[in-house]
Amino acid sequence: MTRRIAVICAFSLLFALSAQHVCAAEQEGAAGKPWERFSITLGYFFTDMSSNVKIGSETFGVGADINMEDALGLDSTIAVFRSDLLWRFTGNRRHRIDFSYFDLSRDSTRTLQRDIEFNDKIYSAGFTVESEFDLAFYNLAYTYSFFQDDRFDIGASLGFHVTDIKLRLVSPDQGIYEEEAVTAPLPVLGIRGNFALTRKLFLKESIEFFYLEYDSFRGLLTDVNLALEYNVWKHVGFGIGYNSLHVEIESDGEDYPTIDFNGKVEYDYSGFQVYAKIYF
Repeated sequence: MTRRIAVICAFSLLFALSAQHVCAAEQEGAAGKPWERFSITLGYFFTDMSSNVKIGSETFGVGADINMEDALGLDSTIAVFRSDLLWRFTGNRRHRIDFSYFDLSRDSTRTLQRDIEFNDKIYSAGFTVESEFDLAFYNLAYTYSFFQDDRFDIGASLGFHVTDIKLRLVSPDQGIYEEEAVTAPLPVLGIRGNFALTRKLFLKESIEFFYLEYDSFRGLLTDVNLALEYNVWKHVGFGIGYNSLHVEIESDGEDYPTIDFNGKVEYDYSGFQVYAKIYF
């Protein structure tokens, strides 16, 4: 994870320097508007999580879900590094790209209180199980602002929520090792609204949604963001935000690209982010 953070920070710095050069070279196409062309936010995300998993059943409805926090002792509250990028790449500032990255991976070791089934293997009560549940999020979206003036910036977005998921359960005393890994690229539609309360104080909101049910695949995603930012100095600001995500993925084969497991993964998180922002 430390290596990932270093790569993200290095990429952000390089992108910022490039964007500053481009912004300086462009002619001003949105005179009087307070919307930045480019920004990087770096901060920490404090979140509560709940995760339910069922892997290995050939037919939905067979077998029991595993609550990863209750059954396996994974932390339900964690704090992680988070990075977000924004780039308005046209002179009128109506077209923008957003990218975010953060990692909610957790691991634990616990003596089971009840039998659990994972990938058609039984982990018996009374035995110690080492578990790992990795969730790395890479979110990319394009937004077009269909209404924009010096106070309001409201747009529709199209993007991808890409989640790298890895689940690993090991019981050394029982000689059981099972692992599942999947990348879930879910396309999302959304709406974003930025509101300039003053020339320095901004309220930012977004909601994104995905739902698809096809053959033996079903996916659902809702993602809500709310943030308050204050630009303390020229090119530097600070913010506090709230983010809530709910995801459900059920699959019985390879009916959706890159998703080829049998079972269900469901996870929720919600929490607050505090961050610093560099903008141009």
